[in-house]
Amino acid sequence: MKYEVHVSRGTAGIEREGNTLKVHTRKETVANRANVDVILQLAKYFSVDPASIRLISGARSRRKVIEIPDEHTR
Repeated sequence: MKYEVHVSRGTAGIEREGNTLKVHTRKETVANRANVDVILQLAKYFSVDPASIRLISGARSRRKVIEIPDEHTR
């Protein structure tokens, strides 16, 4: 299943509104740290292996599209 993800700085956490997820991270965008943190948070939220989460678009943007295999979505 594909999700639109909006990333913002702040205390770590995830808010869900339909297929849109708002993910807050304290990590900097330097050296891909923010993207890694977002993927780790999503993996914990969906109880999946981080390797199963695919970043489809938005690697350098606050708006991202990620894909999680359907059998792992709740």
